[in-house]
Amino acid sequence: MLSTMFFRLLYNPKCILSKHRLQLMLLSTKTADNALHRSESLEKWQITGAVCITRPPIICPPLTPLEEKFSEMISRLEKENSVQNDHELRIEQDRIRAELLKSGDLESTDIEEAALQTALEYEDACIEELKLTATTFAPKVTEADKMGSLDTLDRALHRSLVLVVKQKLGENHQWIFPQSPWNPGETLRQSCERVVREKCGLNLKVKFLGNAPSGFYKYRFPKNTLIDGCIGAKVFFYKCQVRGVTGDVQPGDDIAAYEWRTLDELDERLKKQYAKSVSQFLVSDQ
Repeated sequence: MLSTMFFRLLYNPKCILSKHRLQLMLLSTKTADNALHRSESLEKWQITGAVCITRPPIICPPLTPLEEKFSEMISRLEKENSVQNDHELRIEQDRIRAELLKSGDLESTDIEEAALQTALEYEDACIEELKLTATTFAPKVTEADKMGSLDTLDRALHRSLVLVVKQKLGENHQWIFPQSPWNPGETLRQSCERVVREKCGLNLKVKFLGNAPSGFYKYRFPKNTLIDGCIGAKVFFYKCQVRGVTGDVQPGDDIAAYEWRTLDELDERLKKQYAKSVSQFLVSDQ
């Protein structure tokens, strides 16, 4: 501080100051320091709640080459070290019974058992039944993936998706997480619940993950711009997950567009500092 400089001058033998002049300089320095602290304390910030709405993966991601090798090794070891199950034991018993039947060494009770359905016949019947009732699995690559659609949850089924919106802030639209200023009488979580209703519509059902914020971001409004007497906004992020596999977003009036992005696609939309702040509470799915 400036006061430190004056004390150095005081104890410098090359500098001679009168007592009155020194008092005036110290007083002016103290006044400047107090004015600086007072101006900082008078700065008013807008408290804002924002929601990080995520959709967890729906299907298992494809295995990496290392995971495939490990899976094959485990399957081979399990097969080598496994014992016969009941069905395999029954097949062996049927084989022994068939050999005894050919040689005529079976007793009457064994002959009655031999006339029943064998294990192989049971296996064939199960295979035929499976063919009749078999269902085909849906493709992992959806039509939205093929068309490059970003406004639907029916994409990147093996990845986590995050909702980003192009929301009007001041005179311009910015790509951010849905947000809204805090209203007096609300908790921060209640503000974020209101954000979901107002910015995303009533059809989007989400589950909030806790009552405390997961992240924080601060930004100033444009120069010489005050909104409700505030010089900027302090944004508190709450995390929530989509309930179900559909996300019917009905954007609010100040939302120009919305997209469901994977975590590594967020940098394409969010500003660098904003993306850095939200990345601190987003867990990578890779």
